[in-house]
Amino acid sequence: EALVLLFCLSQSLLCPGPLDTASSGFLGNLLVVPMDGSHWVGIKAIAQEMGRRGHRVTVLIPEISIRMGPGKHYDTVTYPVPYDKAHIDSIMSSNKDMMQTSAHSFTEKIWKGFSKIQKITGFIHTTAESLLFNVSLISHLAQQNFDAVLTDPMVPTGSLIARKFGIPTINLLRGIPCSLDMKSAGCPSPPSYVPRFLTRYTDKMSFQERAFNTLVSTYSQITYALLCTFVHLSYQFLGEEVGIAEVLSESAIWLLRMDFTLEFPRPIMPNVVLVGGINCNVRHPLPEVRAEWY
Repeated sequence: EALVLLFCLSQSLLCPGPLDTASSGFLGNLLVVPMDGSHWVGIKAIAQEMGRRGHRVTVLIPEISIRMGPGKHYDTVTYPVPYDKAHIDSIMSSNKDMMQTSAHSFTEKIWKGFSKIQKITGFIHTTAESLLFNVSLISHLAQQNFDAVLTDPMVPTGSLIARKFGIPTINLLRGIPCSLDMKSAGCPSPPSYVPRFLTRYTDKMSFQERAFNTLVSTYSQITYALLCTFVHLSYQFLGEEVGIAEVLSESAIWLLRMDFTLEFPRPIMPNVVLVGGINCNVRHPLPEVRAEWY
């Protein structure tokens, strides 16, 4: 049944038009554990489409969030969190300041940036704890017989729940800065060949470019270190010693919001599917172009 649900999910991405899912004889039960902010846009689009096609879709959201909320074609289940809207506004303001240029030195920018990332990570960690250790809610969800979990692995909360329930995980993401997604999916990603985010390099790099690409890879390990804060949380929740990379490596399918027409091609595995453009609500066919030969 999980494989059928994955097929229906892929069809909802590739064929956004009308489709009578009920005629296939299978209606799936999908649990959605989203990440807040801009990450919510893509997840919400899929949840809406799956629900519109007749599947049962349940979305878990905190009582207080940045932009997550109810939808027409899916059910929402909220859980309490130990912060208010003012706290979220403060974090968002801090994140906005980090994106702006300043007169600080490079070292100061790195330190301030790392400090603000820690603040954001602390907020994410608190939200994850509020969900994972809500015993009554997790017990209730375990009895709902979900077929799969759709989540954003940038925050591994959904992946931990999927492992706890023993059901497949479907990931939707743009990419994890430390390349933990590629590592977990088993995709080769050597810095001497695969260009890192925002470098605009190709596979043909000079020695200086390869050195810088490696430096970017090393710096991005800060993100990996922050993700490792979930290791202790996973020990407590799962009751077993398992790393985040191992949990993510069990994912059934990876949906990457990218396309090789805009980015340099890289090695990927068969369960990695490119779905770039699904955030675009308005789609128009390309105009017909007639080639005239003289």
